[in-house]
Amino acid sequence: MNVKNIILTAFCAISLTAMAQKSNVESAAIYLRNGEVEDAKKAIDLAIVNPETKADPKAWFYYVSILDTIYRNPVYANIMDADLADKFYNGCMRCIETDVKKRYEYYCKDQAILNSAFMSFNKGISAYQDKDFKSAIKYFEVVLSIIPYDKNDDLKKNNLSEKNIYLYMALSSMQSNDNAKSKIYLKKLMDLNYDDPVIYMQMGNIYLEEKDTATALQVIEQGRSKYPSEKDLINQELNIYMNMGKQDVLVDKLNAAIEINPDDPMLLFVRGSVYDNYSNDVNKKRKSLKEQATNAKKKAQVEKVPAKKTALLKNAADLQKEYEDQGSRVNEYAAKAEADYKKVVELNPDYIDAYFNLGALTNNKTTEIVEKMNAIPNSVQGAAYDKIYNPLKKQKDDILNVALNYFNQALALAEQKGEDTPEKKKEKYGYMRDILYSIQQVYANLGDEKKTMETKKKRESFE
Repeated sequence: MNVKNIILTAFCAISLTAMAQKSNVESAAIYLRNGEVEDAKKAIDLAIVNPETKADPKAWFYYVSILDTIYRNPVYANIMDADLADKFYNGCMRCIETDVKKRYEYYCKDQAILNSAFMSFNKGISAYQDKDFKSAIKYFEVVLSIIPYDKNDDLKKNNLSEKNIYLYMALSSMQSNDNAKSKIYLKKLMDLNYDDPVIYMQMGNIYLEEKDTATALQVIEQGRSKYPSEKDLINQELNIYMNMGKQDVLVDKLNAAIEINPDDPMLLFVRGSVYDNYSNDVNKKRKSLKEQATNAKKKAQVEKVPAKKTALLKNAADLQKEYEDQGSRVNEYAAKAEADYKKVVELNPDYIDAYFNLGALTNNKTTEIVEKMNAIPNSVQGAAYDKIYNPLKKQKDDILNVALNYFNQALALAEQKGEDTPEKKKEKYGYMRDILYSIQQVYANLGDEKKTMETKKKRESFE
């Protein structure tokens, strides 16, 4: 055989190979038309990996058509690859990329790739439900990449808008505790003007988790500027200021929020709680002042050096005066708290926490009366003692009975709470224990031993 014949033979072999691969494309087309989808898939799988046809748009057109058919018909589940969604999307993209003459654009670019988006979205949702959040984000990213091809907003009409996909991605990243990605996706939602205050709350929570309180506040304030009357954002901002100990800022924020929502029980309750905490904090300070004053007096009594004795007595007097001055602040804050709590139960008679706090606040009013009772000198005896003690005791008992009434109202509401789920039962039992303990203490202070023990027994049944 001469050289020329060898070259011709080689050429013929190459041509036959190419024809065989093109034959696979044609065979796939015929199989598909005849409904022989499994054979069609086998033929086209060979064609798209062969060097002779892997860049052929027609091959990719049929590849996409076959996968689309498999996707749309559950009857072909036995030949459906686990990574069908990935192959379908990649096939659409290869069809678009290789189709320079745009012969198959009407299908690959305008139809099939949209079906690919729906398939990827469903895969993303399934992955999310299976807690495979990394895979979920991967599929949602595919959907995002397809949205620019959606000329007629078919995806958008089916809730596969850019905003919604970013929301799913944000949820997935938050569920997987990926703060970095969560912040990216939440920020994107903000930039897209996604209309839901929850994204600002979630972003704020991430920054709080990262101990970046300043940025958390900036995010919350950004949300507040867009949703000025949104209760959850207001509450989140207030909690931040409360944790920071910036009580003056907190009250100012509450007052501003209440101006917007004057009949909002939650806001009034929070402000009442702040005033209540103020009152308790000042009371703690007063207790310390009282102890310091008492210690100074004791030291002065045994001090032999006149100058030191005078200094100690002056210090004791100054501490006592400050103690008494702080008493007016306690009463002022307690009165404001009480007014807010009473407004809360007026607006919402089922607000159990407001009744409980009213009971506790009222119970605290007996502290000074008890101090006066305990301060009656031992030298006072008989009728003289009764004349001082009995009015104080009546005053104390009257206050305790008011507190008891509030606690009983809270108890009645707690008893109505459901317990059909572990969460509900836990919440109800928690309320019952706290309220019954407070009632038990009131009965003890009233000197009613029988009811004290009955309440104790009832409380223990909720342990």
